[in-house]
Amino acid sequence: MRRLFGLILLLALALLGAWLWRVVVADPGYVQIALRGYSIETTLVVALLALFIGAVALWLLLGLLRFPFRFWRHRRTRVARECLAGGLVALHEGRWRRAESLLVRASRDPGHRLPALLGAARAAQARGDAAAAGELLASAAEHGDPVDAALLIARQHKQQGDAAAITALFDPLPVAALPPRALEIHLGALVDTGRAREAVLLLPALHASHVAEGPALQRQEARILSAALQQAGDEAELSRLWSSLSRGQKSDPQVVAAYARRAVALGQAEAGIAAVEKTLRRHWSPELVAIYGALPRSGRHSPLKMAEAWLVDHPQDPALLVTLGQLCRHEQIWGKAEAYLQQALAHGAGAEAWEELGHVHAAQHDDARARTAYARALAIQRGEPVSLLPGRSLREEIAGSAELESRSSMGVPLLPHEADPLP
Repeated sequence: MRRLFGLILLLALALLGAWLWRVVVADPGYVQIALRGYSIETTLVVALLALFIGAVALWLLLGLLRFPFRFWRHRRTRVARECLAGGLVALHEGRWRRAESLLVRASRDPGHRLPALLGAARAAQARGDAAAAGELLASAAEHGDPVDAALLIARQHKQQGDAAAITALFDPLPVAALPPRALEIHLGALVDTGRAREAVLLLPALHASHVAEGPALQRQEARILSAALQQAGDEAELSRLWSSLSRGQKSDPQVVAAYARRAVALGQAEAGIAAVEKTLRRHWSPELVAIYGALPRSGRHSPLKMAEAWLVDHPQDPALLVTLGQLCRHEQIWGKAEAYLQQALAHGAGAEAWEELGHVHAAQHDDARARTAYARALAIQRGEPVSLLPGRSLREEIAGSAELESRSSMGVPLLPHEADPLP
């Protein structure tokens, strides 16, 4: 199809040329140029041809005159591009002085000035030269968007842990003007300065920025919501904020734990415990189970019975077994508490199980065993290996002495001789 179109176009041009030739042959026209006694006479066709040749010659002459300037400009751009690329690589490798030198050279080209100055300022910050970094950032602010320079300053404040300086930097700016990374840093600074409630209002902007997605976004959102709940000033504010959360946000263990702790602190223990229990019924979370054992006891029902009901579906969960041991200790059921904690250790529980076992022994005035349990908890926290017998791991030793609980299909605990034999 393209060949056919080209052929038709050539035929049309040939016909047009033939028609023009007939017109020119019939009347070639007449052009006369007279100046100071001189006269030039020619046909219109020759005059137009001479004018075209003169224009082409003038264009070539101007191009020849501009060639040195274009050569040096292209060379400067190429050198700046190479310096920018080398500087960014050096910045990635941690060669701060080389990166700063190359990026400063790259900033001489107007097309690369802003990114080069920002990179050079970052290199100066990394090597601890605050004065050089400040000068480079000031130059970057003059030649580009001041928000970009402010973002680099905010990153420096973040490394120094100065959240108040970050909020002072971004508070005067509209949220729409903040780039995604600046918005993320600003939200973190609001949380750290006790202004998490304001950060909650900016969560839609955080979602729209796409600076973080998936699990990373969920973690940031949970951190902001948890801080806002912890910073609630009274029961009404806590209740309003909790009611405004979506169902998915209310199922996050970190958020639920923050609500429960703040509710307990404000004298609303019943609401906090109910939120934890409701979440665990819908979404099982070992982290939330561990928190459940540390909440103050409610008069509605026995927390031990509630936790033992969860054991039907999660019989080998170390966090649940440790919580059961803790609840049994609160109710002074020493034997049962010790059995649960031994099962927890057999299933991989760590220092928290040994510490709780130490509390159980200490409550029974068994100081020797309590000291041993506390010592093992401390050793695990320090990363030291813990074993009871040479050549035998801690799990093997505990599993040999812990009797794992068996339950019927109705959830009723069975004695060892009543347990169904394995097929």
